[in-house]
Amino acid sequence: MLGRATSWAQRVLRTPGEYVTVAEERLVRKLDFMICPIFFLINFASILDRSNIGNAKIQGMDEDLGLNVGNRYNIVLVVFFVPYILLEIPSNLIVKRVRPSYYLSALIFSWGIVVMCEGFVNTYQALIGLRFLLGALEAGIFPGIVYVTSMYYKRFEYQRRLTAIWSSVILSSAFGGLLAYSIAHLDGHFGIFIIEGAVTAFFGSIAVFWIPDWPAQNKYLSVADKEMIRQRLLADQPTTEEDGLNLQKVGAILRDWKIWISAFIALGGIVTAYSMTLFLPTILNEFGWDVVAVQLHTIPVWAVAFLPLHPGPMHPPTIGYAMLLRQDAFSRRAQYAATFLVVLGIPTTPFVYAWLMNNMRGHSSRAVGSAAINSIGNFGGIVASNIFMARDSPRYYAGYGTALACIWIVVGGTVVMAVAMYMANRSRRHAETSGQLEIEQSHSTEPAYEYTL
Repeated sequence: MLGRATSWAQRVLRTPGEYVTVAEERLVRKLDFMICPIFFLINFASILDRSNIGNAKIQGMDEDLGLNVGNRYNIVLVVFFVPYILLEIPSNLIVKRVRPSYYLSALIFSWGIVVMCEGFVNTYQALIGLRFLLGALEAGIFPGIVYVTSMYYKRFEYQRRLTAIWSSVILSSAFGGLLAYSIAHLDGHFGIFIIEGAVTAFFGSIAVFWIPDWPAQNKYLSVADKEMIRQRLLADQPTTEEDGLNLQKVGAILRDWKIWISAFIALGGIVTAYSMTLFLPTILNEFGWDVVAVQLHTIPVWAVAFLPLHPGPMHPPTIGYAMLLRQDAFSRRAQYAATFLVVLGIPTTPFVYAWLMNNMRGHSSRAVGSAAINSIGNFGGIVASNIFMARDSPRYYAGYGTALACIWIVVGGTVVMAVAMYMANRSRRHAETSGQLEIEQSHSTEPAYEYTL
C-alpha cells in the first residue's frame, strides 16, 4: 500500500526535487501550515504600517503637518529607508544567533507602538523621527522571513512558498484603502495610525507562540520531522549545516556575483512596487476624485494585482505607464485603467529573492544573501520616494518615466542572471566530464550543484 501511494505521489506531484515518500509529503504540508500563514500575516502588517502614510496624506495629514510645503512628504518617505537599508544585514546576523520567534515578535510589537505614536504627532519633525524608528524596526522583518523560510524547504519548493508570503504586499495595499475609507470620517489620518498600530502591537504580543524557530529548535516538530528536514536539505544541497560567521566571511559572501545581479533586479522591481504603494492614492486624487472616492478606487487596482502570483510579461505595465505619460490624450476612465496595467508588473519581486536563495549554499550565505539583496534592492524605495514630486503634479512625468525604465531593468537583469547561470552550469558540466570538477571545487566558493534557472 505504501509503495503504491508513493508511486502515486511521484506521478501526480511533478515538480522536480519534491516528494519521494508519503511521509515527506505530509511533512511539507505540515510545514506549509506552520510557516506560510504566520509569515504572510507578519509581512501584511509590515507593508500596511509603512505604506498607510499614502492614505493618510490625502486625508488631511499633508495640511495638518505641512507636508505640502516643498518636498517634505518625500523626505518623510525617504527617512524610513535609511535605517531600513543599513540594518538589514546586522539584523539577519542577530536572528541567526537567537530564536526567530522572540526576535521577530519583539520587532512587531515595537513597530506597532511606533505606528500608534504617529497618530498623535503634531509636528513634521516628530513624524520624521517616528518614520526613522519605524524603518529601523521593520528592517529585520522581510530578510528574516526569507532566511528562516529557506531553511525549511528544498530549492524547488521554496519559490512558491515565498511568493505566497510576498503576495501579502498586494493584499495589504487593497486592505489599506478599504480601512482608510472605513475610518475616513472617524478621525482623519490619526485614526488610521492608531487603529492599525494597536492591532499590530497586539499581534506582536501573541505572534511569539506562532513564529517558527530554526528547525532544530522548533517545538512543534518531532525528532523524526527534524531529521527528515535535515536529510532533505542535505540531499538538495551539499551542506545546510550551521557554519561559523565572521567579518571576513561576510565580505567573501558579499563578493558573490549572484547577490549583486539579484539586487539590481530587485531594485528595479521595488521602484515599481513602491511607486504604487506609496503614491497610488495621490495619483488617483489627481484624476479628480475626492478623498473618499480615491480610497475606494485603490481597492480594485490592488485586487487585480493580487491575481497574478507569478511574473507575467512586461508589456501590460509598459503600456500602462506609456498611457499615464500621455494621460492628457485619455479620459479619466482610461487613465484609471492604466493603473490596473501598471500593477501587473509588481509580482515579479519575490521571484528574484527565491531565485537567489535557491542558489546560495549554507546557513551563513543565506543569512547574508537574503539581507544584502533586500538592503541593496531597497535603494529602490529611496528612488521611488523622490520621483513623484509635488512640483510635477498632476502629470508626474519623472515618476512614470522612471518606473517604466525600472520595469525593463528587471527584464535586462533577469536575462543577464539567466545567461550567467547557464554558462556556469555548462562550465561545471564540462569540468565534470573532463575530470576536473573535484579539483576546481576544492579551490572554489561556487556550489557543488547546478544553478536552478
